[in-house]
Amino acid sequence: MHNVGLGDLIERDYPMAKWCLGIDLGGTFIKFVLVDEKFRHTPTMQLPTPPQGGSGNVVAQMAAGLGKIFKKNRVRRDDVLGIGVGSPGPISISRGMVMAMPNIPGMDKCPLAGMVAEAAGLPTVLENDANAAAYGEYIAGAGKNVSDMVMFTLGTGVGGGVIIGGQIVHGVHDAGAELGHLIVQPEGALCGCGQRGCLEQYASATFMARRTEEALAAGDEPSLLRAVLKRKGKLESRDVNEARSKGDKFAARMWDQCAYYLALACVSFCRIFDPDEIVRAGGMSNAGQDLLRPLKKHFKAQTWTLLPPLTRISIARLGNDAGAIGAAGVAWQRLGGK
Repeated sequence: MHNVGLGDLIERDYPMAKWCLGIDLGGTFIKFVLVDEKFRHTPTMQLPTPPQGGSGNVVAQMAAGLGKIFKKNRVRRDDVLGIGVGSPGPISISRGMVMAMPNIPGMDKCPLAGMVAEAAGLPTVLENDANAAAYGEYIAGAGKNVSDMVMFTLGTGVGGGVIIGGQIVHGVHDAGAELGHLIVQPEGALCGCGQRGCLEQYASATFMARRTEEALAAGDEPSLLRAVLKRKGKLESRDVNEARSKGDKFAARMWDQCAYYLALACVSFCRIFDPDEIVRAGGMSNAGQDLLRPLKKHFKAQTWTLLPPLTRISIARLGNDAGAIGAAGVAWQRLGGK
C-alpha cells in the first residue's frame, strides 16, 4: 500500500478528486485518515480521546481533528464525500447509534453518526471498530484482491470481522461475526459475555498471559517465566514467546495451546464461510511466524480431508491504521456506491 499526500494526488492525478474521511475512535486516541476512491490513503494523524469522555467532548475533538487533517493535506470540505466512524461497543448501524461503550464514559446510547454529521456538515456513517479494521485490511491490506475474508484481532480480547462478497457481515441484530465469542472449549472458562469457553478466554494476549500465571501457580514445573513474573508482577504474551524461544518447555506448551485454540476457530471459520483468506491482526501479530507456524500446523491437523486446505492464513499489513482506513472505506461503500 503506497501512502501519498493528498496535495500531490490533487495536483498530479485527480484534479476533481473526492475523498472520504475515516475516524477510528479508541479509548486513548482518535485516529483520522483521508482515503481516495482507489483506496489510497494519507498518513494517519491522531488526537487524544478526551479523558473525561462525554459525547459532546468526543465529537468536538473529532471536529478538531477533521479541521487539522483537511488543512494539513490542503483538502476542501467540498472535496470530501462523507465520513465513516469506527466505534467500539455494540452499535446500531441503522440508527447510527452507539448502544454501549465501556471504555469511554458518557457514550452509552449516543447518536454518534448524527452528532458528527451535524458538527462536520458532512454525511456520516457508523461501523463497529473491529469490522472497520477488517474492512481496512480487505480494501488496502492483506485481504486486497480477494472476495471473502475473515480477520481476527488478538489483543486485550479477540475481535474481528467477516467480509463476504465485499460486504461486512452484520447479522440481523448487528451482532454477527463476534469471533472472540466462538466457543472452542465447551463448559470452559467463564467469559465476560456470559458464555463459557469463548475463544477470547483461550487465545487473547491478555488471557493467555493470565492462564500462564495460573498454570505456574498450580504447579512446580521449572520455567524462566517464574523469575519474570517475580520481577514484573505479571506476565505478557511476549514474555511467554520469549521464554519459548529460549527453549522453555513450559512456555512452549502454553504458546502452542494458544495456537491450537486459534486453529480450532479457523477451522470453524472455514466450514461456515469458506473464505479466501484468514488474516491475523492485533498485538500478538508482532510475533509473526512464531505464532503463524504452530497455528498452521494445528489448522492442517484439525481441518477436514475432503479437500486440500484452500484458505490462506496470513498476517495483517496495516497495523493500527486499519480501523481508520476501513471506516473511510465503509463511507465510500455506503455513500459513494463503491
